[in-house]
Amino acid sequence: MHGLLLVTALLTLAFLIYGLYQLNQRVMRLEEKKRQIAAEKTLKNRAVQNKDPSKSEHIFHDLEGEELFYAMVGEYHQELEFSEDARKRFELVVRKHILEVLERAKQGERALDSETTIQMLRGPVRSWLPQDVVGSLLIQGNILATYPKDEKAIQSIQSTIDRLYMRLGYQSPNDLLELNDDQAPEQEADGQMTEHNDEPKRPPGADGFM
Repeated sequence: MHGLLLVTALLTLAFLIYGLYQLNQRVMRLEEKKRQIAAEKTLKNRAVQNKDPSKSEHIFHDLEGEELFYAMVGEYHQELEFSEDARKRFELVVRKHILEVLERAKQGERALDSETTIQMLRGPVRSWLPQDVVGSLLIQGNILATYPKDEKAIQSIQSTIDRLYMRLGYQSPNDLLELNDDQAPEQEADGQMTEHNDEPKRPPGADGFM
């Protein structure tokens, strides 16, 4: 009797061990399948990136907001190099940010954060401008909302824009006050920007705000 119970117990233990072994093998096969799928997906993504260089590397080196602004100024991440296309795109981001602030001033806004999200054809970009720039644009923009021909307010806005563009190493535009958000030059074709002036190079640390 005891011998039969012992044999039964041993058989049960053997089946249990065999079942655990089979389960472990199945889990390992599933994990291997997952790794194969992940590897195939990576290879596919790399193939797509090689066909479309614009997607292979973030044009702003994954920087946004205040960090991107100071990197463009040359105060942060001086080891990074921005392509001509990146600088043109950033100028467009800044341009649209300025226009947004002026539009909000027209709507009666008295205070705005330094950061906003700018919608671009390749997706949204978080933009940041120094608070003294935003504040000055709001104050003078509020004046223009009431007195559209106020020469002093127009000159003050243009002066603020000039200093900002000088700090960033761009040629200051003369048409921003003639544009609205719907007229901003945001055409992008084959990764190239349009309606931009040539940008003079300047050494980091040029005088600006703050």
